[in-house]
Amino acid sequence: MASKINGLEGSEWARAPPPSGSIVDRIAKIFYDPSDGSILGRTPKRWGIAFVFYTVFYAVLALLFALCMGGLFLTLDDNKPSFILESSLIGANPGVAFRPRPMDGVLVKIVDKKTSDSYVNELTEFLKPYQNETWFQSKSGCSAMDNYGFPDSPCFFIKLNKIYGWKPEFYESNALPADMSGELVDYIAALKPAERQQVWISCWEERFNNTKIEYPWGMGLPGRFYPFMNQKGYNSPILPVKLTPIERNSTAAVRCRAWAKNIEYNRSLKEPSGYTRIQLQFGEYENPVIDI
Repeated sequence: MASKINGLEGSEWARAPPPSGSIVDRIAKIFYDPSDGSILGRTPKRWGIAFVFYTVFYAVLALLFALCMGGLFLTLDDNKPSFILESSLIGANPGVAFRPRPMDGVLVKIVDKKTSDSYVNELTEFLKPYQNETWFQSKSGCSAMDNYGFPDSPCFFIKLNKIYGWKPEFYESNALPADMSGELVDYIAALKPAERQQVWISCWEERFNNTKIEYPWGMGLPGRFYPFMNQKGYNSPILPVKLTPIERNSTAAVRCRAWAKNIEYNRSLKEPSGYTRIQLQFGEYENPVIDI
């Protein structure tokens, strides 16, 4: 006698075993079962319900996402970051960089005409935005006319990375840092007071290798270029440093520091700040040694 569960005979609620048939028939019924008209286990009605449900579900998600993004963009300024200076991730201490950049990320190698030409081409491309600047046109030396000094006395253009709203606090003539080079101190003293509002740049050899260092355009980035406020057509000020090695087949290591009261200088190689290093190799070595 069949047992009763919830008032129903067991034979009334128990699912019968699937009908026997060949493997091909059973696989075919997965895609379409003629007994109830189901496709992939769902009848057309159930497929319709599922389609409507997921369409509404994802439409609501898309609407919520659009509302969130719309609200976010309403709080943003196209011309100004939401967080600037100390409140931003990059902080208020500008990095120092130079062009042209090393091909291998470490050494600027000048070993033949091909490598020399590649650096000249990079500088030509880098300086294109400056061609219409009046101050740039008035400069002499370290230009395309002299091939930027390559290959014998290459010029490297020093720049500060742009930070929105950053304005330098200048070292003028009073209370200059004790560790400032005598050459830079004398240069500042020789300028008129109105010309002393600059971010100063000085370079020196990290190890003595008789490399001659020259500053064809002076030793400062003029303060009139700051602060950067995302001005249209803004170009960061640049300053060339010309390096002339006395010895061929040598590696020069030159450090260039930026001087302002609010530029933090950390001489560490692991967490550098306030300076950039130019490592310049002349001639070919079988095993070049990099002094770090």
